[in-house]
Amino acid sequence: MSTAVKIYFISVGILFLVGMGIVIQSFRPVRNVTKDDVLKIYGKVTDIEEAPGRDIAITLADDDHYYYINRGLSRLKLEELRKEILDTFVTLYPVHRWTIFTRDGNMGHVSKITRENTVIYNEIIKDTDE
Repeated sequence: MSTAVKIYFISVGILFLVGMGIVIQSFRPVRNVTKDDVLKIYGKVTDIEEAPGRDIAITLADDDHYYYINRGLSRLKLEELRKEILDTFVTLYPVHRWTIFTRDGNMGHVSKITRENTVIYNEIIKDTDE
């Protein structure tokens, strides 16, 4: 086997491993979120709607990110959440993780929602602000 062929196979192998690493990082499930794993985003809620997979999608004014509560309809009532936070200013705590799809680190998976120092929703482990 020539040197060029060996270099080719080694290069392809390295690229494959790097690609697999990126795929695994991008599709790793969000579990056991701690307060060190989240961003703090403040904004006005302009829309709340049902999303696929029993999720709740939240839209903030002047923010292009897609925020969602994973399987939120299993834990919260959509109409009650609308009455409580629609057209008000809230603080969202989305998961902070780089993936190939979220290069700014804002994953959009909301782990906590607060409004005026009142916790509306929280899945953060050992969160002392409840």
